[in-house]
Amino acid sequence: ENWRLSDQYFGVAVPSPLPGEAARAAGRTMKMVAGDMVAVYGKGGSGHREFDSVVTCFFIDTGDDLIEYFKTIDASVREGGYWINLGPLNYKKDLRLKLTWDEIRLVWEHMGYEFLETSQVHTSYHMEAGVKMYTERYDAVFSV
Repeated sequence: ENWRLSDQYFGVAVPSPLPGEAARAAGRTMKMVAGDMVAVYGKGGSGHREFDSVVTCFFIDTGDDLIEYFKTIDASVREGGYWINLGPLNYKKDLRLKLTWDEIRLVWEHMGYEFLETSQVHTSYHMEAGVKMYTERYDAVFSV
């Protein structure tokens, strides 16, 4: 998908301080774990616990069962906590249940959540438009 060989490799800046260091400096913890989120963080999972906030980034459209994802996230957010989501709804082609953002919001509101802010950002998915031969534009939805 590249126009030029030079488009295949480029530098990426890593935030400074690292997110984990910033969290510790603020007296907080940050945890990232690779694996099946439902199996690890779902009730009965080895990593199940409650957090003040859960951040999902380019994530909720990756699962096979959205409702199971939502139940797991809900069980991981403390009463009064926050779920922050950023990312498109770019579902796999074979996924049977492809909820719209309005439907997802309705599910969360029925679970007792209140949306404090929602905004839409027009963005290229992984690189600036025009760098790749095939580029899609996605709408990322940010909610708190």
